[in-house]
Amino acid sequence: MTFKHILFPVDLSDRSAGAAPHVKAMADRFGAKITLLHVMEPPIVYGDFGYLPPGDLCELELSQAKAQLALFERDVFPSHSVERRVQSGDPASVIEEHVKERGIDLVMLPTHGYGRFRRLLIGSVTAKLLHDLSIPIWTGVHMDELDRAALVQCRSIMCAIDLCPKSVALMQFAARLAARCDAVVRLVHAVPSAEIRQEKYFDLELEAYLKNHAREEIAKLQNKAGTQFDVCLEGGGVPEVVHAAALHHAADLVVIGRGELGNFLGRLRENSYAIIRESPCPVLSV
Repeated sequence: MTFKHILFPVDLSDRSAGAAPHVKAMADRFGAKITLLHVMEPPIVYGDFGYLPPGDLCELELSQAKAQLALFERDVFPSHSVERRVQSGDPASVIEEHVKERGIDLVMLPTHGYGRFRRLLIGSVTAKLLHDLSIPIWTGVHMDELDRAALVQCRSIMCAIDLCPKSVALMQFAARLAARCDAVVRLVHAVPSAEIRQEKYFDLELEAYLKNHAREEIAKLQNKAGTQFDVCLEGGGVPEVVHAAALHHAADLVVIGRGELGNFLGRLRENSYAIIRESPCPVLSV
């Protein structure tokens, strides 16, 4: 596993600046090339019968955006050589085009959201990329609050798994990533006991049974993956369990899979947005 070309879409905000140290750290670990991409959305023009197709941006606007991106690079990447690109259009579509045409193998971007409602928001661009792209996507949290000069490290990785066969590949990915970062990996699994409880009388017995079953299945998956990670196993909702485990073990990164939802126990796909919103640290979804 290696990342050779990182795409870093930026809106020139404090959130983008806050994510930059993580981008630099990832590029240094893998010797990757960095491309800064700033996408300008053309204004919507309204006519007599509703809005018209967006018009093209003028050369002056594009020149100003290029100058702003150059200043952004100077401020946040003073010692790195990066490629700068400015383009107009729909941000998600432009990012997808760059991924396909330029050999991008990792997209890194901060999540969206402000104020007390930020945990409820992920941003339409991020959501579309998570749904449409097949390459790994790194998402940061509340990057506007981070100290830009803070030491960026990746010593503790929390890998969220379900009991589907595809978790084997995810654990192997986490193992290879940990080897490159010299990090410790722990697995976290949310037992879906709260979702299928019928009678309170059977709560404790049912939860114990489900946890024992999960431990046995995870042991089988680890045997196939060739890993021996410690396991955090709790009953409850997936986002809440992953959040609590990441906090408890001071995780620097949460790794999740976003493949197809295979069966009843494959709940991570449908919870991926919530995991990213609630995570106390960046999330790498593969």
